[in-house]
Amino acid sequence: MGVRRAYPDLGKCLYFDLGYGTHSVLYELLNKRINWIWYVNQPEPELKGYSVTMKVRDDMIRKMHEEAEKTWIPELARVMKETKCPFVNVIYDCDPLERIIWDNVVLIGDAAHPTTPHGLRSTNMSILDAATLGKCLEKYGVENLHLALQEYQSIRLPVVSKQVLHSRRMGRIKQGLKLCDRKCFDLKRASVEDYQELQQNNMPFFADALC
Repeated sequence: MGVRRAYPDLGKCLYFDLGYGTHSVLYELLNKRINWIWYVNQPEPELKGYSVTMKVRDDMIRKMHEEAEKTWIPELARVMKETKCPFVNVIYDCDPLERIIWDNVVLIGDAAHPTTPHGLRSTNMSILDAATLGKCLEKYGVENLHLALQEYQSIRLPVVSKQVLHSRRMGRIKQGLKLCDRKCFDLKRASVEDYQELQQNNMPFFADALC
């Protein structure tokens, strides 16, 4: 119950907590399960195989618990400490693709826009990819497949490219990393405008139904 006092709208929204050079996300899943994410800047780990998910050692968990108590409010730190079998997902960044069609091959979803999770947009982007592709195919038919794919690319590529770059920017600001056009985000010195920049509705094409 302590976590629900600290986060009274849990289950209705996502909570973002900002720390120094880090941030976390907390939200409720189905069946009252709680999911949390703690973004940490660290050297690239050695991964086995093709999975970006890795198990963590007991000493890593103990260190995480100690850092959680120093970084987050007690209620969030307790959620982290009571989580059984936490794991690490490695986040890779990638520039927007220059194209998403090749002859009769077309990319949609994460393959078409490898965005970081900071923008919370990948599912929406994938749905709009499919919807746009469907409308283009309906418009031109399979006999003019190349025209349909070209129009799909002309509509979606400019949109998803801007969203990928914005998500990268959001992540770097929240993690206190450098950007060429602004100083590192500082919690103590941040202005109202700095915090407003972190609003999710600043995502390019945020409110568009079919873009």
